[in-house]
Amino acid sequence: MRVLIMCLLLVTGSVQAAKVLLIESYHAEYPWDMSYVKGLKETISSSTELLTFQMDTKRVPSEHYETKAQEAFDYYQKVKPDIVILGDDNALKFMLPKLYQEPISIVFLGINSNPRALLAKYKGKAKVTGVLELPLFVKNIRDLTQMLPKKKHKFRVMFDSGVTSQEAAKHIKRQYELIEKNLKVEAEIALIGTKEEWQTMVNNAEKEGVSVIIVGLYHTLVDQDGKSVPASEILSWTNENSTVPLFAFWDFAVGEGKASGGVVLFGESQGKQAAGLVNEILAGKDANNLPIAIGEQGRAIYSEKEMQRWGLTPPPHWSVMN
Repeated sequence: MRVLIMCLLLVTGSVQAAKVLLIESYHAEYPWDMSYVKGLKETISSSTELLTFQMDTKRVPSEHYETKAQEAFDYYQKVKPDIVILGDDNALKFMLPKLYQEPISIVFLGINSNPRALLAKYKGKAKVTGVLELPLFVKNIRDLTQMLPKKKHKFRVMFDSGVTSQEAAKHIKRQYELIEKNLKVEAEIALIGTKEEWQTMVNNAEKEGVSVIIVGLYHTLVDQDGKSVPASEILSWTNENSTVPLFAFWDFAVGEGKASGGVVLFGESQGKQAAGLVNEILAGKDANNLPIAIGEQGRAIYSEKEMQRWGLTPPPHWSVMN
């Protein structure tokens, strides 16, 4: 019996934890990343070792993206993971061309673009699946028109000009074109490069007939000198200076001193879904046979104080945020 126990201990000790490398498009302090990393860590198998690399593409100029991708690939080669998780569009766009011939499984998350063309172009040894992140434009429009006075409204949807924003805006535009005839809503979708342009669009909103501003992403805006502007500064300025109600597509933009509410996406749910795919791969499933998933369909939340500021009553199914 003692010999048998020793053998079992030796076998158990020889089994190493699966190594999973998360390559983040952005940075560890970015609220979306913090949220989905939390979801990953809560859900991923305890038998894994989770390593991370941040490409920081919300803050570095676009001409440096390729350099950051090469740094990420160098780190991949150093740690030799079993599975790579690619967080958001830039990681997929810049890392798949480097990883597609590697004998690994890849799980992406937070993807706003349609990945089919990219996956068809870079089809190799790597096996790929993942989770899409699609802003809930139609659900927001439906709910917002219920709480606003009965008239035709003009919605201004504001994004920075980053890669993720461009893809999200394309998706929203397609949705709007499909439902435009059935809605008494005009939607204007803006991609903005600088803080000054953003501020002008906010300041001019009411006199240009805008009823509501929906805040998309605002994290790659730069000032007149081309320097990155802190996202928190953009959001707080927008809250203080807007003369029309603010709503949002992502949970981190909602709250006191921010947007009033919205049917929003949560990074945590994306992380949990991606971790579920990782767990299935670790259990022996082929990533190529796991269908690409659409992210969970969001939650409707609101800030009580911000709603009171605008004299609005949210629909009954909206939840006051903690």
